[in-house]
Amino acid sequence: MIKVDETAAVPIYLQIVQGFKREILRGVFGPDHRLPSIRELAVELKVNPNTVAKAYQEMEAQGMIYFKRGQGAFVAPGTEEERMKEAKSEIARLFGEILTIARSMNLSDAQLQSLLADLLRREGRAAAASKEA
Repeated sequence: MIKVDETAAVPIYLQIVQGFKREILRGVFGPDHRLPSIRELAVELKVNPNTVAKAYQEMEAQGMIYFKRGQGAFVAPGTEEERMKEAKSEIARLFGEILTIARSMNLSDAQLQSLLADLLRREGRAAAASKEA
């Protein structure tokens, strides 16, 4: 599910936020799904509970989750259209990061397009093979 990388440049609390955002957008956690408690997630991820609390506060500020007194944190309801818009925004953000890295490696637009086309073809073959199995 959610993973953190202590060596990454991204702060751990933001990695938690990004991880939950991905899982919510994938439909792993639907509207009103109860999230692990701060303490449970801190133990699971082997991080300080204050780090998880900060991530949950950030997710609440972004409208991703809400709290019920004495019951914990839950995924905020949203329409499919809102979730699709957010998913596209998240993918665009990730593509932006990839583009920055590619530019730092002096890859051309043609090379990037070729790389993406190759990845899409491989993914298509893998998806087709898993359907046959």
